[in-house]
Amino acid sequence: MGRNISLQEAGYRWVKNSLRSYLEGEKNLKWIAGILKGADKASIQELFSLMNHQATPERKQEFLEWLNAKK
Repeated sequence: MGRNISLQEAGYRWVKNSLRSYLEGEKNLKWIAGILKGADKASIQELFSLMNHQATPERKQEFLEWLNAKK
């Protein structure tokens, strides 16, 4: 039987996997922006810094432009 995880951990994994899908080119900026719209900028930046090695230079640039414009 699998181990039980908290809803918070499950949510974090979902967001992390979603960001990875975007960074790897599977999804577009509008899609990931919709997922991240309620998250604060600092949390998004922290997650991105852990995962940005998976992105192409174009995806990194596009995402950082969106993040910098986020209020």
